[in-house]
Amino acid sequence: MLAYSLRVPLALLLSLSASAAGAQSQPQTGSMTLGVAHSGVVQTINVADGDHVEAGHVLIALDCGPLAKDIDVRAASLQAAEANYERVLNGPRPEEIAIGEAGVGVAVARAEEARAALDRANAMQIGVSITLAQRLVVERDSRVADAVLMDARKRLALLQAGSRAEDVAEAKAKRDQAAAFLEEGKAEFDQCAVRAPAAGTVKVLVTLGQYVSTFAPATLVQLKPDTK
Repeated sequence: MLAYSLRVPLALLLSLSASAAGAQSQPQTGSMTLGVAHSGVVQTINVADGDHVEAGHVLIALDCGPLAKDIDVRAASLQAAEANYERVLNGPRPEEIAIGEAGVGVAVARAEEARAALDRANAMQIGVSITLAQRLVVERDSRVADAVLMDARKRLALLQAGSRAEDVAEAKAKRDQAAAFLEEGKAEFDQCAVRAPAAGTVKVLVTLGQYVSTFAPATLVQLKPDTK
């Protein structure tokens, strides 16, 4: 029996091999390749090959736990900034003004008592009814009482005047900054998921637990949009 062999040029074999490999690696005609703009471990895969999805459906999600906790911290900071802004904008409450008025009343009584004690000390003869050291103590107490009264009156005046325009503007700026910081975190967290940009049929190219990196971009899902 004669054996026949078909000799094919090496260049043709290489060309056929390259074409086959290229056909396997290239997505189907008209399909979209989807990936993520964040690095992480694939935590959930919500679809299987051949599933039909609607636009916006979350196909794959990465494990971004630390980023989620950071968003909680940013949300709490925003709440604190909003509360501070409302407090500054509304100014002191009537109860706070009442407390300030009571503080002034107490300071007035103490200042009057200190002045009366000083008048009595000045009427006494040093070395006979009072010592010099005792009079100096009474004078000091009177000065301290006057200073406390002045401070209480200034605090009350600030409460009655309400918040300054620059204080309101500063509180508003801090609130807006906290809101922008939170939105930035949410936008970054949204990059941990692959969403369908349009309705169509999907093909999953990734596995659970696989690490994906932005330094080595890879296609995670192929989506073939519905034909109109």
